[in-house]
Amino acid sequence: MGSAKKNRYVALLEWVFARYYFEGATVVLWSREDLEKAAVELGIELPKNLGDLVYSFRYRSELPQSITEKALDGCEWVIRGKGHGKYAFEMIKAQVRIKPNSSLMRTKLPDSTPEIIAASALGDEQALLALVRYNRLIDTFLGVTAYSLQNHLRTTATGIGQVEVDEIYVAVDAAGRQFVIPVQAKGGKDEIGITQAEQDLVVCAQKWPNMITRPVAAQFASDGLIALFELDLQDGEMRVRHEAHYQLVPAQNISSEDLAIYRRDYV
Repeated sequence: MGSAKKNRYVALLEWVFARYYFEGATVVLWSREDLEKAAVELGIELPKNLGDLVYSFRYRSELPQSITEKALDGCEWVIRGKGHGKYAFEMIKAQVRIKPNSSLMRTKLPDSTPEIIAASALGDEQALLALVRYNRLIDTFLGVTAYSLQNHLRTTATGIGQVEVDEIYVAVDAAGRQFVIPVQAKGGKDEIGITQAEQDLVVCAQKWPNMITRPVAAQFASDGLIALFELDLQDGEMRVRHEAHYQLVPAQNISSEDLAIYRRDYV
């Protein structure tokens, strides 16, 4: 984000937070209309895409210091949807962003991406979703047989408002249990935010109530690695249940030493 754009976003968000925050508050309610009021009050040109402002602070940029310093020790502010055009700053103890563990072992897998797909994929997020899909990484990661059901599902969720799920998979395991797997993908400088996983859980519970929901997040890590996270709620907070890093390589680049490492758990 350019510095001028960032400064404008920061100024608008700071104005909204200051307008509704009071000492000791752990939830600060506001709406899209408040951003419009802030622009008028501050004499700032209103961004054409207000949704990008909210997205930016959810997944790309840190909240302004004037906001973060109001959080209690060990807590962070997160922006959550509260209905159509309605939001809230909420103070939580869980980590707001989920980042790959750089010390985790990487697993090499034969790259099954069709060359025409690899050459034509547009954008980091789309490329990542394609790599996950064509290499059946959801199957490998979760130990299920999974099928892509829909890309970029745009819908609404009760109590949240408009939600977009990057990709929906349905799956079955050896015991016959059926799953719905919402996948969020982040590339470039975007980071995985817990709020999207929370929204995905709500959407899937409302639309597929008879299936088990297993939210997954995917992110490009260092050196082209693909980091996958299975997320779940524990004590009301979104946490990482399972994380794995995969490196897609030509089959001949997987050495006997690599295979020996992967075989250890079965010897």
